[in-house]
Amino acid sequence: MRYRIILAAALAACAQPGRGPTAPAAPPCACPAPANAPPSTAPPLTAPPPAGQLTAKQALRDLRILERAVTDLHPGLYRYLTPAAWAAELAWARGQVAAGVDRGQMYRIVSHIGAAIRCGHTWTNPLNQRADVRDEVLGAADKLPVEVRLIEDRLLVTGSATAAVVAGTELAAVDGVPPAAMVAELLPYLRADGSNDGKRRAQLDHGEDGGALDLLWPLLHPPVDGHYRLSVVDATGRRDVVVPATTAAARTAAIAAAGGAPSPPADWTFTIDGDTAVLTLPTFAFWNSDFDWRGFLAQTFATLAARRVPYLVIDQRRNEGGDGAIVDALVGYLIDRPLTTPPVQAEVAFERAPYDLARFLDTWDWSFFDRTGHVTRGAGRNLVDTAASSPGDTITPAPDRYAGRTFVLIGPDNSSAGFVLAARLKQAGAATLVGRTTGGNRRGINGGQLTWVTLPESGVALDIPLIAWMPRTAAPDAGIEPDLAVPASFDDAAAGRDLDLAAARAAIAGLRRAGASARAP
Repeated sequence: MRYRIILAAALAACAQPGRGPTAPAAPPCACPAPANAPPSTAPPLTAPPPAGQLTAKQALRDLRILERAVTDLHPGLYRYLTPAAWAAELAWARGQVAAGVDRGQMYRIVSHIGAAIRCGHTWTNPLNQRADVRDEVLGAADKLPVEVRLIEDRLLVTGSATAAVVAGTELAAVDGVPPAAMVAELLPYLRADGSNDGKRRAQLDHGEDGGALDLLWPLLHPPVDGHYRLSVVDATGRRDVVVPATTAAARTAAIAAAGGAPSPPADWTFTIDGDTAVLTLPTFAFWNSDFDWRGFLAQTFATLAARRVPYLVIDQRRNEGGDGAIVDALVGYLIDRPLTTPPVQAEVAFERAPYDLARFLDTWDWSFFDRTGHVTRGAGRNLVDTAASSPGDTITPAPDRYAGRTFVLIGPDNSSAGFVLAARLKQAGAATLVGRTTGGNRRGINGGQLTWVTLPESGVALDIPLIAWMPRTAAPDAGIEPDLAVPASFDDAAAGRDLDLAAARAAIAGLRRAGASARAP
């Protein structure tokens, strides 16, 4: 299962221009259409609204298509949401567009609708927006000129494109709104599974799985005359500065030109320092890459065995998810006996997707829309996909499994395959989990197969997962808890101290002193 929401898989299989960061290198997609699919002609659309403006009629048409797509396709719609609450959300949205709306506000409204479902895979994914939405909304020069990280309801500036604010200072308010109020206002627009607000809060950070202050804050509080008033706190005290808004691309370029710290790389890294190795895995998504992850893991664990390294730290804190096969392979290197995963029921909302919706949908595999022959009626609204359901898989130890002690750094970004890795290791007792509660949800997550519906009038697109993974036994509405909890600290982060890694190293030091490497190579 994966499920990195950016749908990198679409880029590798069925990408189209404007559907991702790069144009497809392959010929036009030859993914087969479902049997009896309508001709693949583009639907007639009304004339594009001038300057991104939609009339109420146009906006309501988009909302009707969105309602139909989510209601007919989303298997997790009512996992946390009641039918009455879903109807109330749609009524709210219709009220929002009653006087007409522009593309930016439509993006905000659709984001709110997606977030109301309380599913970490249902959102207005920037990579799947139509080109005009990317240009007019996401690429607009209305972004803060600073990058930030949210810690203890405080915003730490991690990069700045303006000389008036330097990295390492505290952003105490934006146009008079303090961070706690910003969080409260943004939470209803942010994706996460169930009540796991840690994942929602993590999206205020600037990074590959965050960026809410770029995507949504300017739509709620646009800059005044192209400027923001920032209240910052540094060694001299608190002061206000007025700074020009910018584009995200210009901010990134300015930070790089000024020698600021670049965004952390998505590359895997492996280092050995004395008796401790550190394996950093920021993503499991490699569909559009020729990276040989199997070879990397094989070489890594062969090196650990050859050098008899007794302690291993795996840092997956930034890892939202990706290819579930990586999770199984990695777990195989860390367990000393076969692990049978819990049984899971795969539920879907349809046997065949309604073909009158097909012209508004896209994905990387059209077979997702036709499940003929492998669904049965479930107990409630959904169907059970018998082909995808599992009584529990067995993961066997790798021949060159690691025999030392493993510590895995976790956090709220781990909401898909990253969540699954934490759950598997917790179940097996194969590692000590260090840090903060993961994202995701023990009640099950939705994903694996996804589509996105592009609304024809506005161009706004919403990702919709097509499988709901349902545990066979009752589970709490929560992520995976660490074995060694490490509270977040603004002051330590500002000083550049990594408390999670320090906690893992302190635990290793204790084992070293006691000579207690229980699984020494």
